[in-house]
Amino acid sequence: MKKVIFSIIMILPFLLFAQTNRNSYSNQDSNTYELSIESGFGSYLMSNLKDLQSTIISKSEIPILRTTSFPSYFNYSIRFGRLINNSYLGLTGGLMSTGSRSSLSDYSGYYASDINCKAFNIGAYTRKAFANYQLFKRPLEIGYVLNTSFLYSFVKMKDNLQLYGYDALINDSYTFNSIGLYIEPMLYAAYMFNQHIGIEVNAGGALSISSPLYYQKIKNEFVIYEKKRFANWSGYRLSIGLISRF
Repeated sequence: MKKVIFSIIMILPFLLFAQTNRNSYSNQDSNTYELSIESGFGSYLMSNLKDLQSTIISKSEIPILRTTSFPSYFNYSIRFGRLINNSYLGLTGGLMSTGSRSSLSDYSGYYASDINCKAFNIGAYTRKAFANYQLFKRPLEIGYVLNTSFLYSFVKMKDNLQLYGYDALINDSYTFNSIGLYIEPMLYAAYMFNQHIGIEVNAGGALSISSPLYYQKIKNEFVIYEKKRFANWSGYRLSIGLISRF
């Protein structure tokens, strides 16, 4: 996903240059389509999995410590839409990740218990401007974006016990999944450098509602220490990216 987005970013200026030369006398209002590619930063609530991490630490026979616990991290997204009745409507997709580690290390070896989380979302979006200004003689657009998507989460739990000079004594991993809905309301500001290309800044939040984590089949719910476990991707979102209209 990251490689695809990077490749699109690299070729986008060349495509836009050709498009600008071909349509240099056309009006900006004639732009029917838009493509935006963004990289952002967000927080992820993950309260249920934080509780799981605390339980693993308290139940462990090894005095492990909390190293990381689902920190804010980078996310990536792409949108493609069409102008319909003064609003852009289209498809959106994105990638998010975070995780935790509980560990102990000394001269004899180390032990680590990891919970790594990744999620993909794909769905529809709507974008509408409610204010337009001029900044350095170029258009500055202010408005809102609403993304509504299906969410598919992967949670990989891994335990690794290593004594130096020996093969790993424990190297187990299990992957669990969940499905759900993902809603992301945001405010945006788009500044167009020319008729077809600009920069976009977004700020807002996200709400996710997901099924319990399951193993292989959705009916095989993941229950540990008598609790169902959930991945909650709700939190704040900030992003910046390129926007093209043509």
